[in-house]
Amino acid sequence: MPMKLLETSANSKARIYKEFNMTPRGISRDVAALKEWLAKQPHLPIIRGEHVDQWLENYLISNKNSLERAKEGLDCYFSVRVLVPEVFTMRDPLLEAVQKSFEVMGVIILPKLTPEGRRVIMFSHLTPSAEDFDATVMLKRISMMMDLMLQEGVDYVGIDVVVDSKHVVFSHLARYNLSILRKTFDLGWKGYPQRVNKIHVVNPWAMVETGIALFKPLLTSKLQNRIMVHRNVKDLHRHIPKHVLPEDLGGDELSVWELNSLWREKMEEYRDWFLSNEKIKTDEAKRVGKCSFESVTESAFGNSGSFRKIEVD
Repeated sequence: MPMKLLETSANSKARIYKEFNMTPRGISRDVAALKEWLAKQPHLPIIRGEHVDQWLENYLISNKNSLERAKEGLDCYFSVRVLVPEVFTMRDPLLEAVQKSFEVMGVIILPKLTPEGRRVIMFSHLTPSAEDFDATVMLKRISMMMDLMLQEGVDYVGIDVVVDSKHVVFSHLARYNLSILRKTFDLGWKGYPQRVNKIHVVNPWAMVETGIALFKPLLTSKLQNRIMVHRNVKDLHRHIPKHVLPEDLGGDELSVWELNSLWREKMEEYRDWFLSNEKIKTDEAKRVGKCSFESVTESAFGNSGSFRKIEVD
């Protein structure tokens, strides 16, 4: 049985059901409707297994209990493996590039929920050297974590993002492929929808505004206004309590290094699932009509159009 890294509260699921107006009867009805819809889409894979109903419930929660939004999201979820293979395929956690990423980049979901019922996703470079940093592999790891959440349960109403920029240097930014970044932000966040509350940047480096400027065009104006730069960790504690945060940020949790190592172990435990999941994708030859997501990948390569923005509440 995979190790349990995320703590849950007794009322977390009840809070979600209340937030999204969900009931056991309604969930059962909507899951059945999604299964029927999936079976009628010739280009989508057939998903099987004893936990399919729970997985679809988790996906409904991620889509705020919207059946139509979940349908569009599922189409995108299976399409990204074809449209953005650099990120959503070759997700073997034992690949050398993935293992190297764990050594230089901390990408973690903190164990505890915030008092508001949100999960905290944290990013932290573990070294000031960019020599072994691969931004595309980091995006791959994020997608893998999101899949683990769908596998094990969506028990949160939204997420807060924390970026510790203590070790960021300009050469880290040069490692981003903007085309892949754009496609991943747009399609990835549609296939793996999340409700983003705030983006907290802590321990800002001298060129923090340059770093923020790289990502801002990918966000809606609403989310751009939710970026908060904290000059010290005490200011961060006003928004995320210490008992949720790692010791690196003055919190009570394990260090980023320790939590990152635990997430590494967890992904390795899921290796068989990731390998078998490689084949779970759309068959575009069987799709009726044009793929509505192709325009996004086309615009990411030039000025042929704008890409959709991340949706936030």
